[in-house]
This record gives sequence, structure tokens and C-alpha cells, in this order.
Amino acid sequence: MNGLLSRAGELLRWFVRPFAGKEPSFYRAVTACLLAAGLFWQMNALNKTYTTRLSLPLVWHYDSLHYVPLRPLPEAVPVTVTGQGWRLLRANLGWGIHPADLHPVPLPGTRYLPANAWRRGLQTALEGVQVNEWAGDTLRLTFDRYVSRQLTLVPGSAGLFSVRFRPATVTFQGPASVVNNLPDPYPVALPPDFGNRRTGEVETSLKTPPRVRASVRKVRVLPEPDAVDFPKPRRPSPTR
Repeated sequence: MNGLLSRAGELLRWFVRPFAGKEPSFYRAVTACLLAAGLFWQMNALNKTYTTRLSLPLVWHYDSLHYVPLRPLPEAVPVTVTGQGWRLLRANLGWGIHPADLHPVPLPGTRYLPANAWRRGLQTALEGVQVNEWAGDTLRLTFDRYVSRQLTLVPGSAGLFSVRFRPATVTFQGPASVVNNLPDPYPVALPPDFGNRRTGEVETSLKTPPRVRASVRKVRVLPEPDAVDFPKPRRPSPTR
């Protein structure tokens, strides 16, 4: 081990001996030559053709007034591309890359965006770079019709007194397969200590299923002393 270290030390001294005792201008000249050689090598390497993988952003265009995706649409997609080193370097740095415009047909049910549709959008975004493939080669999309329903609010659990909600009705919007199955009237969970109240107005959050939006996020609840029998939530027939 000591012999190897000694040999390595001799090689290092042999290498640096010609540079010892030189003027500062000599070292500046050597540094400039090394930098020029490295730059020349880098430029020569970037002129060659390579294959690499990029993450390309996506922009979706569909009839969002009448249809809604049941699962989030991907914001980017990994693609394998081939091109000149300069172009690939710019793409990796995010210079000159435009999001790919994709135009799915948003019909209800599971559908697939065919390869020719997404390839055209990707190739347009990556000008000057050849798109080879991306994971999966097809893209599965699930859309549903976008509907609205107005439902009356009722307490989520039975109590010894009635309550009044403000607002009394709320509009729910989202996929038809979910919104059409919401119970009518719509139950609202009351605060845990609400049963001890007889007067005063409190605020409670309105919870909704995923992919469903309500016209308000919170409602006001006012207790009333007279007991009433609230209708139980029921499943309505689907509406459009």
C-alpha cells in the first residue's frame, strides 16, 4: 500500500514539475488553452445526434361547458425523442419548448386518445426534434356530462329540535354519474356541540364528494325550538 502511494506521489510530482516556478502569465495561458479545448470538445459533442427522455407539458382543449373529466388530466408526459445535441440541451433547459395541444373527444365513458392524435400535438410542440414514443403509447381518458342540481338542505342526524339553513338550497355541479346520485334533500353534518344550543347562529362546512362543487362552501345553521320530522334523504331518478 505504501509503495502504491509513493508511486502515485512520484507521478504527481513528475506531472507538476514543468509548471513549477513559472510566471503568472504562463498559468493564465495554460488555463485558457484547457478551457478552449473543453469548449471545443463540448461544441463538437453537441453537434451529434442523441436519444433522450423529456417531460413535455400538455394543454387540453375540449368542451368544458358540457363535459368534465372523472380523473385529473395529466399536466405533462414523458417522451423519448431523438435530435441534435443543441436542440436536446435547449429542450432539457426548457428553452423554446411549447406545451403540446391535445384535442380529445369528451364523450361519456372510457376512451383512448389514439397515437396519431397525441403524436401530432407532441411533434408540433417539439419542433426540430423527432418524437419516438412515450410511456403507454396511448392515453386513457374518462369523461362524463357536466350537470347541475339544486337540493334542499337538511340536518345529517336527527335532533330534538328543528334547524333552519341559510341558504336553504344549494346548487351542486359536477359529473352526472355523481351529481344525479346525490340524496335529495341533502344532509349536512351539524357541529358536535350543536345539540346543546337553543339560540344563536353557527357556521358549518358543506362537504361534497370528489369532483363535485357546491355553490357555497359553508352554510349558516339557526336552531329552532319546535321539533319537526325531517324527510329522510332519498335517491332521485337521474336527471340531465
